[in-house]
Order: sequence, then C-alpha cells, then structure tokens
Amino acid sequence: MDEALLNEIAQLLTASFKQQLQIPRPSTRYGSPGVPGAPKHGASAPIASGRLLRDINVEVVENPQTGFYELQMKMPIEGQFINDGRRPGRYPPIAPIDKWVVQKQAMRGSIRDNKGKFIKRKSLVYLVRRSIGLYGYGGNSFITKAYEEVAPQILELYGDAVAGYVAFEIDKFIDKLREND
Repeated sequence: MDEALLNEIAQLLTASFKQQLQIPRPSTRYGSPGVPGAPKHGASAPIASGRLLRDINVEVVENPQTGFYELQMKMPIEGQFINDGRRPGRYPPIAPIDKWVVQKQAMRGSIRDNKGKFIKRKSLVYLVRRSIGLYGYGGNSFITKAYEEVAPQILELYGDAVAGYVAFEIDKFIDKLREND
C-alpha cells in the first residue's frame, strides 16, 4: 500500500484516538455497564497525567520481511487497561494507583468522606485498590470507538479494500494487547 495514503490514515486514526480519550465517561465495573439502581456519580475527568493522550500514535513503518508499508499503533501500557478494563480478583500494584490518586487530587482538590473529613492519601489508595480488586474496572473501548468514528470517512475516501485493511490492523493491535494481559 502507498506510504502517503497510509500516513493520511495514520493521522486520521491518531486524531480519533485522542478525541475518544478526551470524552468523559462514567466508571463501570468490569464486564457490565454498571450496577442497576446505583447512585450516579457522573463522569470523571478522563485525563490524569496526559501520558496516554500524548504518547498514543499510529505510525507507518516498513515491514523488513515483506518490504511493504504497514500501520503500527503505539501507546503506553495504561492504554490497554483503559480500553479493555481490568478483571476483578487481585489488587492492582500500589505505585500506579498512588500516582493516579495524586494526579486526580491535584485536579479536584482533596477528597472527603461522608462525614466531611478529609481522606488521607494512603487510605484513598487502599480504597481504590480494594474496589478494583473486588469489582474490576470496566474499559471504555476507545480504540474500537475511534475506528468506528473514522471508518465511514476511510471507506468513502479510499474504498473497501483500504477500510478492510485498517479494520484488520486495528483487530490485530487489540489482539496483541490482549495477549500481553
């Protein structure tokens, strides 16, 4: 496939991924849309550190074995958990949760309990880890949603064959993410 054509598609996909990451979504349990009747807390701010938003990228690379150009998607590891979620069962590691809590507190200010007392950071980290360990974390499928957003545009501009190729590459990327799980 033509390198210039793939560069255009890479730019479309990268922009769509970044746009999907900026949409606020309510948090859910793993494998479900939420608990029926549970209080709605609203959508949380989608960006804590901005690392995923900054580093997610679709690039065109030459396959050394075939000599053909291919799309290659790159993103930090947290993108996998944001996309697919995390199954319940074990507590997640402390360090990434602590870093996330610090970043969220900087954005929102201190967090209080039902009595109005401030919750200490160490306690908050434990509560978040326990919740993820017990209930998991539902992903938001931003990769699929981003592709579905640009698919009609790719189909219209480049045709069925190119749209099919891009869909194949997206599926291959998602499968590769899930293999690392």
